[in-house]
Amino acid sequence: MATWKTYARIILAHVSLIVLSVVYVGFGAFLFYQLEQPNEVEVRARNIERFNIHKRQMIEHLWEMRESGIGQHVVEDLAVKYVDNVTRILFEAFDTHCIGAKHLRPGGEDEDYNWTYMTALFFTTTLLTTIGYGNLTPVTGRGKLLCILYALFGVPLILITVADIGKFLSENIVQLYTWYRKLREKCSKQKYSVISSKDDKNKEGDLNLDHLENYISIPIFLIVAILLSYITFGAVVLSMWEGWDFFSGFYFSFITMTTVGFGDIVPLKREYYILDLCYIIIGLSITTMCIDLVGIQYIRKMHYFGRAIKDARFALVNVGGKMVHVPDLMRYASVLQQKYGQKKTHDTIIVKGAYAPKDLSKIRFIDFGALASIESWQSLWSILTGRTQEVHV
Repeated sequence: MATWKTYARIILAHVSLIVLSVVYVGFGAFLFYQLEQPNEVEVRARNIERFNIHKRQMIEHLWEMRESGIGQHVVEDLAVKYVDNVTRILFEAFDTHCIGAKHLRPGGEDEDYNWTYMTALFFTTTLLTTIGYGNLTPVTGRGKLLCILYALFGVPLILITVADIGKFLSENIVQLYTWYRKLREKCSKQKYSVISSKDDKNKEGDLNLDHLENYISIPIFLIVAILLSYITFGAVVLSMWEGWDFFSGFYFSFITMTTVGFGDIVPLKREYYILDLCYIIIGLSITTMCIDLVGIQYIRKMHYFGRAIKDARFALVNVGGKMVHVPDLMRYASVLQQKYGQKKTHDTIIVKGAYAPKDLSKIRFIDFGALASIESWQSLWSILTGRTQEVHV
C-alpha cells in the first residue's frame, strides 16, 4: 500500500502539470476567440460591402457613359480610374488579415472565419511552443496585449511540460535499452564465461569506475534514427491529410520539430487540427528526449575526463623498477634538466686537431666522480690547457 501511494504521488505531479498545460491552452484559445472573432466579422462585412458597392458603381457608371455616346477614350480613362480604385480597396482589405480572395467571390460571405475556437487552439499551442507559424495573428490592440501577457507565463509552462515528457521518454528509452543489453549479455554469457579468467576478473574489480557503473550509453545513431523515423511518419500522415507530397510533409515536420516555424507550409484541414497538435506536442517531446540523451552523454564524458585529468597527479609511473608519482617525476626531470641540460655555446671547449663532441666537457664530472686513473687525469689536464697529446704507437 505504501508503494502504491509513493508511485501515485510521483505520477500525480506529472499528470497535474500536463492537465494544467491543457487547461491553460484551452482557456487561452477561448479568450483569443472572444476577442478576435467579433473584430474579424465586422471588418470582413465592412470591406466586402465596400468592394461590392464600388463594383456596382463602376459597372453602372460605365454603362451609362456608353449609352450616352461619350467618346471611347473618355470611357477608357474612367475605366482605368475605377480599376485603380478597386485594386486599392482589395489591398486594403487584404491588409486586414480578415479577407482573402475566396471571400470576394460570389458566396464568399458564407466562408468560415479565420478565428474559430479550433484555429484559436492551434494558434495558442504554436504560440506557447515558440513555433509561431504566423498564418494567424491577433490584430486588435487587446488581442496583442493578451498575447504578450499570455505568452509571458505560458511559454515557460509549456516548455517545462514538454521537457518533463521528454525526460520521461528518455528514462524509458534508457530502461528499454538496458533490458536489451542484459538480454544480449545473458544470451552470450556462456561464451564470455569460457574466455574470461579469474585474474581478469580480479584486475577488472580493482578499477575505480564507480561513477560509470550505472551509466548506460545509448548509441547516437539509434537516437537520430528515432527522431528521423518520427519525422518520416509525420511526413507520410500529413501528406495523406493535406494532399502534400512527401518532401513537403518531411520539410514541415522537420521545421516544426526544430521549432523554426517558417510558416510557408501550414496545415489547412481544420478537421485534423487536434491530431496535428498531438503530433506536434509528441514530436517536441521526442526532440527534447533526443537532445537530453545526446547531451547527457557528452556531459558525462567531459566530467569523466575532467576528473581523470584532476586525478592524474596521483598516478604512478614505473621508472627503473620503482613506482614514482607523476609530480615527483616531473620535479626530478626539472632538476636533471637544470643540472645536466645543454650548456651555452660559449662554454663549449673546442680541441684543435681532433673531433670534439659538444658534450665532451661533461667527461670531467664523470672522471672526477669515478676517481679515474692517472691517464684520465692527464687527458683532463690536456683538455683544460688546450694542449693535444701525441699518440705513441
